Amino acid sequence: MNQVSPIVAVQSTLEKMADKFKEALPPHIDVNKFISVGKLALNKNPRLIDLDRNSLWQTFMKAAQDGLLLDGREAAAVPYKSQVSYLPMVDGIIKLMHNSGNIKTISVDVAYTNDCFEYEKGSNAHVKHMPLLSGDRGERLAVWCYVKTTNDGEYIEIMDMKQIEDCRKVAKSQNVWNAWYDQMAKKTILKRMAKLLPKSDALNTVLKMDDENNYREPVNVTPSEQPLSRLKQSIGLDESDASVMANNLIEQLKGQQEFRKQKEVDNDQQ
Repeated sequence: MNQVSPIVAVQSTLEKMADKFKEALPPHIDVNKFISVGKLALNKNPRLIDLDRNSLWQTFMKAAQDGLLLDGREAAAVPYKSQVSYLPMVDGIIKLMHNSGNIKTISVDVAYTNDCFEYEKGSNAHVKHMPLLSGDRGERLAVWCYVKTTNDGEYIEIMDMKQIEDCRKVAKSQNVWNAWYDQMAKKTILKRMAKLLPKSDALNTVLKMDDENNYREPVNVTPSEQPLSRLKQSIGLDESDASVMANNLIEQLKGQQEFRKQKEVDNDQQ
């Protein structure tokens, strides 16, 4: 009898969870595309299947609930110690900002010392950035973000590299920063910009969870009574097991969201 490889078993389980992903996904995202992109992510980084399997399923379910593809641009599944960590990326945050219905234009980039970069504060505040298209762009100078809202409000944020470095130093995902420094720097200023703008509940949830997962001590969301042995198996699950597991994950995530909402209410009342 031929033994099923771990990667094939995991991909098979993802297919069995399709109905649950479909329930979590926004209507405009095709579940087959979501799963196909997820399979590609696993093929590109097969180490993910050797990590805690429950954290892998949670990463996929969180991405589905947020309406983000795990393609490395909207969101990524990244190793963190023995876990798989869910990481919303630049395109994903921009997508959620647009989905709020309050944003007309978003621009964000990293300026280098040999680029043409101009920034002015005050009543005539503006930013002008012309990247050097050939040759050495020099060292990173600053990260900027410009947003125009649907009511024609304009917002500009600038962070110098010391400010970016201060954020990087307290991040848990140092390997991600090393691999995608500019993308993480852009994400940092986008999150800062988002605090100034009207946010949808979806964006607010994603930003808070990203802070908790990547800039604080990890939160253990697995109930102590849950049978971890089954979740750590490297074989596939039958359809009933996959459905039960998906339902458990959904309930866990709902519980986390309710806990955060109650904590905010308690803080407001203090």
